[in-house]
Amino acid sequence: MPSRPDDVRQSLGLPDFVDPVDVGEASLAASQTWGDERPATARGLSTGDPAAGVARPFGSAGHESRFAGDDSGDNATARPGRAGRRRQGRGGSASGFGPSSFGTSSFGASSSGVGARSGAKRKAKEQLTWAEKAERREKRAAARREAEAAEREKDPIGYAREIVLTQLTAMPRSRSQLADKLREKEVSEDVIDVVLDRMEDVGLVDDEAYAAMLVRSKLASRGLARRALRQELKRKGIDDDAATVALEQVDDDVEREHALVLARKKMVTMSRLDEPTQKRRLAGLLARKGYSGELVWSVIRQVQEEAS
Repeated sequence: MPSRPDDVRQSLGLPDFVDPVDVGEASLAASQTWGDERPATARGLSTGDPAAGVARPFGSAGHESRFAGDDSGDNATARPGRAGRRRQGRGGSASGFGPSSFGTSSFGASSSGVGARSGAKRKAKEQLTWAEKAERREKRAAARREAEAAEREKDPIGYAREIVLTQLTAMPRSRSQLADKLREKEVSEDVIDVVLDRMEDVGLVDDEAYAAMLVRSKLASRGLARRALRQELKRKGIDDDAATVALEQVDDDVEREHALVLARKKMVTMSRLDEPTQKRRLAGLLARKGYSGELVWSVIRQVQEEAS
């Protein structure tokens, strides 16, 4: 009894790349030649109707119903061919990875369980009143203060040092700013002096360098005059001596140059306004930056002459 080869294409002498329609026709012809020794439902590229004994080619209604998930008749127990298995593996429900499989999988059940728990927790949180939420926040803050107090009592210098290093990691700060932060954390004055003196010895705290950096930054970013820069340094806790040294890098020429940059940039947006309005707005801008009245009116006249 002749047996049907596993590879129909090789047995028929077809090339590697052929039209699937040719393969189906050749398979049908081979089925008629070989006979019905094997059930038509077990063939790789055709299905058989056991009742009628007629082989249906690939792509017929029987195949479409089987690949679409039809469980009726003999197709419910038929093993699909190689092409059918590939199609099912790409997303058919028979492969176990189709859309219907996720509804009952352990992954889906686990996800739904987590979602239900998180939803219940969120709902319980939303049901809290404003007073209850405030009470919870106060309890957390009290627990944090207790932990800080215990750490402060255990090693006050180490506690203060960690605070200072954390502040300096974020951005440069003056000695006064660091001392204020330590006082907020209820560190004693003796410990503050010891820690900040040590930081100055190693160069991590330097008010003069900080003041010089701040002057350069504010002058470049905001165009502040020397008067406004001095106020900014005072607000940061820099003493008058360090501020005077830092402001030496800003002379009259530098101040006038930055005032002209501000006025010209503002003048571009006021080209359609009359001269009195332009003067009023330019004067307000430069005055807010800390420039003197004499310099303000001199810059305004120059900018208006350049624009006319």
